[in-house]
Amino acid sequence: MACKKNHIDTDQIIKDLPISQGNFERHKCASCAYEKGLQNGAKKLLNFDLEDFITNLEKSQKGFRRHRSAIEAYTLGFFHGLNGDNNHLAIKDKSRIASQMRDFGLSMVAKGVVNATFSEMGEPYSHAMGLVQVANGFEILIKSKIVEEHPLLVFTKIPKEANLVDGNIKMEDLLEHGQTIMYSELPDRLWATTGYKIESLDLYNKFGRIRNQIIHFAIPQISLANLTLEYTFKIIEKAINTWWDVTILDYAQEYDDVILEYIFERIEDLGLKTIYTVDNNFHLKKK
Repeated sequence: MACKKNHIDTDQIIKDLPISQGNFERHKCASCAYEKGLQNGAKKLLNFDLEDFITNLEKSQKGFRRHRSAIEAYTLGFFHGLNGDNNHLAIKDKSRIASQMRDFGLSMVAKGVVNATFSEMGEPYSHAMGLVQVANGFEILIKSKIVEEHPLLVFTKIPKEANLVDGNIKMEDLLEHGQTIMYSELPDRLWATTGYKIESLDLYNKFGRIRNQIIHFAIPQISLANLTLEYTFKIIEKAINTWWDVTILDYAQEYDDVILEYIFERIEDLGLKTIYTVDNNFHLKKK
């Protein structure tokens, strides 16, 4: 059955959500999903069968809601409703959480960049470790950016009310009972919540697959160092320049005092670009 509800205002809210035509959300009314999420968020209703609800939704491909993800629409509505009260401790503490995640993520990426810049001589597997560090670090950075909007937006599974001591979601509840978004799903959630689109999605996904291969199976026989630097300066550096006006080059110096003497040579050899350079004394500055 087709949806005949008046969704004029809601259609404007969900019109930029990711496209999805798969599984049980195919052709379902994204505006209905958003409005139900809004209601449940306002009620803090965490124990809800989303798949069953969306499966039984009316269909609609009208106007702005055409092909929009009903799951993402519900999620956006839920957190808009939840944020109306903005009273969970995890929400009130979002600035501290996001800041800690950002610093940790930047430090992890920087360490990986240092590993990728130098030879593996005397440092076995440093390039493989560097790739994993950079991938994990950027995953944390994306989540920290999303947390700036709302801490619960990085979760696919939220603590059930029965698991909460006082009905108030705290950080320890999220850590114990929550489940965060997978690496492959982060670009869509980042875009839906912040409007930022990760460039070179093919490179992003390839890098994630190789990270998983290293962790779960074996180290591939390719230039991991070159790939890590390409990923860093085509994707990560652009993102953090835009989000926080910082550069990974500054953080890399915390791990190696002379890194700038070598990394710009590697950047030039690989044909990569950055908005930063160094002066004659190898002091970092914007171009």
